[in-house]
Amino acid sequence: MKFNRFAKAFIAASSVSLCSGAMASDWKYSLGADVSSGDYGSTAETDITSLPFTVSYSPSAAWTFKASLPWVSVEGPGDVIPGGDGGFVIGPGNGFGNGNGGNQNPDESVRSKESGLGDLWLTGTYSLEPVGNRYFVDLSAKYKVPLGDEERGLGTGESDYTLQMEVFTAVDDFTPFVTVARKFKGDLPDVVLRDVWYTSVGSGYRLSEVSSMGASLDYQQAATDTSSAQTEIFGYYSHKLNNRWTGILYGYIGLADGSPDQGFGLQISYRPEN
Repeated sequence: MKFNRFAKAFIAASSVSLCSGAMASDWKYSLGADVSSGDYGSTAETDITSLPFTVSYSPSAAWTFKASLPWVSVEGPGDVIPGGDGGFVIGPGNGFGNGNGGNQNPDESVRSKESGLGDLWLTGTYSLEPVGNRYFVDLSAKYKVPLGDEERGLGTGESDYTLQMEVFTAVDDFTPFVTVARKFKGDLPDVVLRDVWYTSVGSGYRLSEVSSMGASLDYQQAATDTSSAQTEIFGYYSHKLNNRWTGILYGYIGLADGSPDQGFGLQISYRPEN
């Protein structure tokens, strides 16, 4: 659920501004790094590193548009494809010659390493008028441009899209939130992918005018018959260095076979002055 992690990191940073009344500038540039490892219910581990660059533009207080393109590295038996909005297992070997192929001893999995550009994600978010100046609702639509090389296991080669709603509020120094999303996935040549539900429940906590922390519990349905659902605990710390720069550190632990066993990441964001 890498794309959601970086979106959650954005919310972490903006929650400080929400509580302090600061206004976001029109443009924002972010560079991140996410490292995860897990067996995803398979017999061997898959290590995934993602370095996304994100550009965000807000023409008004209501609208925000984002484009995120990562460089990714995947090392493992070939049964996990990084999807940006969540990697998933498609079986013992991915048909690209990187997995077991179904003919070897499970303990003799062939590991390979591939790296390159991942999929481009385009997001548009509309923020409704606050209810009672207390409750906030964001409606988002996401579209995946399949740039990741499917022959090397860096993407599915198919377009996906997501419809998402997020509700959050401010209660003293806390910023509780609930996210619900429906993800529509394009099928692979030999694998039918299910459309899945994603949900996240958590809260941020303002430590000071420039820093916050928080945690959430995230769940996503399994995308294939051979994979498992994803359940993770996510935690972050955000610090506003000045009016232009914000840094975020986060980590997560998988609670289900469909999730990585553990992972961590960071994000540095820059807002130019108006």
